[in-house]
Amino acid sequence: MPAMAPATSPAPAGEARWQVRLLGAVEVFDGVQRIARFPSRAVAALLARVALAPDRAHSREELIELLWPGVALDVGRNRLRQVLSTLKSLLEAAGVPGAAVLQADRLVVRAVRGALACDAVEFERLARSGRAAEALALYGGELMPGYYDEWIDVERQRLVALHDALHDAMHDARHERWQHAPVAMPPTPAVVPTPTPITTPVRRAPVPPAFPEAAAPALPTYLTRLFGADMAAARLRALVLSRRLVTLLGPGGSGKTRLGVEVAQALRQPPPWQAEAGTPPPPPFQRIAFVSLVACEDAPQMLDTIARALALPGAAAGGAPALAQALAGQRVLLVLDNFEQLVGRAEGALAELLSLLPALHVLVTSRRALGLDGEQAVNAEPLALPAADATLAAAAANPAVALFVDRARAARTDFHLSERNHAAIVALTRVLHGMPLALELAASRVRSFPPAEMVALLGKPEGSAHLALLSRGGPRSGHDPRHASMAQVIAWSWRLLDAPAQRLLGALTIFPADAAAAAVAAVVGDTLPATAARLDDLVAHSLVRVSAGDEPRFGLVEPVREFAAAELVAADADVDVMRSRLRRWLVGWAQGLGSAASPSRVAPELSTVHAVLASAAGAATDPAAGADALQLLLALRGYWDTDGLPGRIQAALEEALRTVPASQPALRADVHELFAYLRFEAGFGAQALAHAEAALAAAGQDPARRARALVRRVWVQLAAARDEHDATPAHDRWQAWLDEALTLARGCGDREIQARALHQLALLQTQVRGNWGAAETLLEESQALWLALGDRRKAYALLRNRAQCWLHTDRDAEAMAGYEECERAAREDGDWVGRIDTLISMSALLARQRRWADALEANRRCVQLCWQRWHRHGLAYALWIPPRLLARLHRPEAAMRLMGFAATFWAERFGPLGKSDLIYLKRVRGLVRAQLGAARAQALFNEGATMNVAEAVALALQPHEPHETQKPQKPQTPA
Repeated sequence: MPAMAPATSPAPAGEARWQVRLLGAVEVFDGVQRIARFPSRAVAALLARVALAPDRAHSREELIELLWPGVALDVGRNRLRQVLSTLKSLLEAAGVPGAAVLQADRLVVRAVRGALACDAVEFERLARSGRAAEALALYGGELMPGYYDEWIDVERQRLVALHDALHDAMHDARHERWQHAPVAMPPTPAVVPTPTPITTPVRRAPVPPAFPEAAAPALPTYLTRLFGADMAAARLRALVLSRRLVTLLGPGGSGKTRLGVEVAQALRQPPPWQAEAGTPPPPPFQRIAFVSLVACEDAPQMLDTIARALALPGAAAGGAPALAQALAGQRVLLVLDNFEQLVGRAEGALAELLSLLPALHVLVTSRRALGLDGEQAVNAEPLALPAADATLAAAAANPAVALFVDRARAARTDFHLSERNHAAIVALTRVLHGMPLALELAASRVRSFPPAEMVALLGKPEGSAHLALLSRGGPRSGHDPRHASMAQVIAWSWRLLDAPAQRLLGALTIFPADAAAAAVAAVVGDTLPATAARLDDLVAHSLVRVSAGDEPRFGLVEPVREFAAAELVAADADVDVMRSRLRRWLVGWAQGLGSAASPSRVAPELSTVHAVLASAAGAATDPAAGADALQLLLALRGYWDTDGLPGRIQAALEEALRTVPASQPALRADVHELFAYLRFEAGFGAQALAHAEAALAAAGQDPARRARALVRRVWVQLAAARDEHDATPAHDRWQAWLDEALTLARGCGDREIQARALHQLALLQTQVRGNWGAAETLLEESQALWLALGDRRKAYALLRNRAQCWLHTDRDAEAMAGYEECERAAREDGDWVGRIDTLISMSALLARQRRWADALEANRRCVQLCWQRWHRHGLAYALWIPPRLLARLHRPEAAMRLMGFAATFWAERFGPLGKSDLIYLKRVRGLVRAQLGAARAQALFNEGATMNVAEAVALALQPHEPHETQKPQKPQTPA
């Protein structure tokens, strides 16, 4: 097995923390502990309710009625608080970052996304996808046996009916094409919403998934009611089913996004269908993803955003054909939101994707039509307006009035529709022409302005020509005195601001995402207290939204962003100065994090960081932007060890690097050295080596930079070349380089470079000389230096390496204890790279103990994590391990296919196989030949070599069931 390269660090894990079993038993399992006994019936019932609908916000009142029917509300609230607290104490580790499973506020309870996976949900998903055999294999018995709550019994009977329908169809000779069409499903009762697909269940049929198991993306959820859109949603749903490209057109704030999301939510379940003359129902969509294109400016960015929404982050690197290959054979619905800025830039790529994927359907929301053949354009109409002289009863039944009153009650709890105000509210909805966002902005003002005064204010003429761009055109535009555009609502709120507040609102448009108050203050050049006070005022004006958390963050809804950006330009504000201030603030912020920048501290600013780094693509015309981007890159070097960078941003930074003059060798050396790591981890070994050599050349005689470059140069070679126990002149040269680097680092007092050099010297001892005792001494010294530097993650990485030394010196118990400690720490820190390293090592230890099934299960967890995070280097290691395990477990065909892929993938991405790798490959071949014969083994190896990454991952993720183990087959030909 290739030895793991130097361990790096984190990002939050995307896999479900708890697997919930409800079919045949009630229990949860997190990979370490299993809970099968609950403190009370209500605790288990609450868990089941949330697990069956993990993407839903469950109101407290609903939960109280389900758990304790008829109980007084105040009594029920107290009981629910106690039960919720008990359940959280069972599932959540106290004080551990990222361990939350349930979220609760005073109104609702919901599961944290990705925290719970339920077998009942997966059973129904498989059944509704027409995968009957897999669904039946997963069905472990009736839902929650021994629980007799009415809602549980209703759900139990529904799933029993579904199971019986599947069983009958599987054994009915008249339905021999059963596997290719969805089953006629029993209706879902109103009391239990049909759960949406989630991640891996407790038990799973041994069928390879085509994509990462965490790839079922969440759709946006809303806590507010939708008014007056039932018919529009039904029509749009029918169009999306019958047409492959539907564009929902309308101005900003017309409710396009909300309507698109509602349609997508409805289509997650097979649509109702009236069969005619034997016409089969349309198959359900296997993947539905919502893709926000707000930050996209061209086709590559659009494709990259689509790939990430589908949890296929590397699939867009080859353009539309590569993305199409990853989605081949899948019936997919994409909701592409905010396409208007891409018209003229990206519709060709979308057309290509549609032509390559015949089963792809796309719903686009845009302010402009795309102009593609086959496009079905639909207007997002405003809410129906009440008659000008509507009575109180007629007004109460009108959706525009209902929306305004609902949102107004959120701002003022005593607000209601009455005889005194209904005429003014009717007039206001007509002035705002039923635009949803306009109504919501106006409703937020009822604390200060009654509806009649709003009508008077909104009726005043505008004086700026640019407002016409934000107005609705057509016969009901500005010349119609009864009509007011959403721009009028925003302009009205804008007029209520003083000049500093207006400038602050414009400054927020510089940020691509929500921003901290300190960053906003730096951009406007004002003090933090003054900026915070003005931000609070803008939140009260409903012009700025604020997100709750440890640190509040401020952002703009898109229509307000567009209005404020236009005002910023019209006021001749120096936008370039603001952008420069933002870059400099980010550099200072990043430098303040230190070398061990934790993912939790970087995450809030990551979108802005990426935007600034991407701006380096224009370094030729804006050298200051390129230089700032490179300084920001270097300031966060400790974070890139963990999370890496998207390919398009790496390309932009390499462009900026080319503009750095030779008179700045220090900057060139630092960036080349970091790029040697980034390009290797991205799977580009040759480019990584070129960067490492460039770093060494640029470092010159600077002791610290030469030492760092020497260490990186050896790191790239050790990570790519694996000739263990085979001394060569190259190895002697690497030893000399590392000795020189250690001497230089000690001379200049750089403890970080000392720690890195010692680590590489240890790897040289293990991989080349096989001297595990000498390596353990070097690793211990390196670990001590990382601890002294306060870098907990690097220190645990060295503990993992020390445990590997213990393993090779027959200290298995100590090694396993070390790995378990490392995995616990990695989970606590959100260190997914540390978890990958640890799982690989644990799998090797279990294999050494001939615990083949346990080793394979540890490896499956590792493959899943690498695939979810698209960590190519880790994935190459993780896919190298299972062939031997599968062959030992008498699954020779899977073993040899995977061996063929792993050997080819490593050679193509990272370089030729080493001597020990070839020995491993020979042993796997021998095991498979003994079971299948030489000819069949070679055919399977060749077949595996042609697989793509998704197919290989699917094969590696197949669970191993004990009953599957077979006796070795008689070879078909002599070995």
